[in-house]
Amino acid sequence: MHEAPIYAQLISERGDVPLQVRSEARRLLRELGWILNADSSSTGRPPGSPAGSAPAPVSTSGSRSLPPRSPGRFVRSQT
Repeated sequence: MHEAPIYAQLISERGDVPLQVRSEARRLLRELGWILNADSSSTGRPPGSPAGSAPAPVSTSGSRSLPPRSPGRFVRSQT
């Protein structure tokens, strides 16, 4: 990449953010690859889960529901 003066100044002020993002993305890819490889070699169930049990049903009511939206939020304006 051809370095421009503004880029050098931004790096000195804020750090090399693109490099940090690329490094974090590589780390996450390695970690997810490890998880996916470990999962594909097993039965597909999370570690420690009983082999014959069915997943718990998802409740459609109760404490897991989303909070109500406030009025006026996410409302498109008519133009």
